[in-house]
Amino acid sequence: MEKSGTERVYPAAPLETVIVKNEQHQTLLPPSPPSYDQATSTPAFTATPAATATAATTSIDTTPIVVVTQPAALPYGPHPVDVQCPFCHNFTRTRIRHKPNSKTHLIALLLCLLQLYCCVCLPYCIGSCMSTNHYCGICDRYLGTFRRSA
Repeated sequence: MEKSGTERVYPAAPLETVIVKNEQHQTLLPPSPPSYDQATSTPAFTATPAATATAATTSIDTTPIVVVTQPAALPYGPHPVDVQCPFCHNFTRTRIRHKPNSKTHLIALLLCLLQLYCCVCLPYCIGSCMSTNHYCGICDRYLGTFRRSA
C-alpha cells in the first residue's frame, strides 16, 4: 500500500475532553449541605408503641467521648525546662526572663538605708533576687513563674 500525501497524520478526535465551565465548577466543589428546612425537619412517626421503642433505642449516639485533661502545674524552676506548650502544642525548652519582685526592692531599700549606695543596683542584676518567668521558646507565650522563697 502506498501512502498518499492527503492522509491524516493526527487523530480525528481531540485527545483532551472539553469541560464546560459550569461542569468543571461543580466537580471541584464539595456537595452542598442540606437546607435549613431539610436539616431541622424530623420525620413523623405513625407506628405502634413497639416500633417507637425500637426507634428510641437505636437513636442513641454511640460515638466515644474524648476528654482532654491538662497536666498538673509543672514545677518551674530557676533554670529553663523542657515542656509541651499548652498554646502551640510543641515540645520546646522554656525561655526565662528575670523580673524584680518585692524581695528585690526590699533588699535595695535595705542597702540604701545602710548607705551602701554603690550596691543598690546589685539586687536588680542578680537573678537569685528576682522571680523567674518562663515563656514558650516558639510562640513566646507566658507559661509560669518560679518565685524564690525568702
